[in-house]
Amino acid sequence: MSLTFTADVLEPSNIVQLPSRFLRPAFEELYGFDATGLTIRAYYDTQAAIEARTGEPVGTLYYAYDSDRLYVYDGANWQFYTST
Repeated sequence: MSLTFTADVLEPSNIVQLPSRFLRPAFEELYGFDATGLTIRAYYDTQAAIEARTGEPVGTLYYAYDSDRLYVYDGANWQFYTST
């Protein structure tokens, strides 16, 4: 994924490149997705099995290989993201 800025849109100032080559504006503070020294664990299962799971820690990641969805548990429900 990359951001492309057209001639009529100004780029954000203070863009820094992280070790993962992910570019983001510098806000003087690291957040969960770009903090160093952490390991992200993601699991996989079917969509039905993931949606039936309860009691997972907030932020748990699951990939539904049968529907190509990435699920994140928000503490009450599963939120999903697709590639489109």
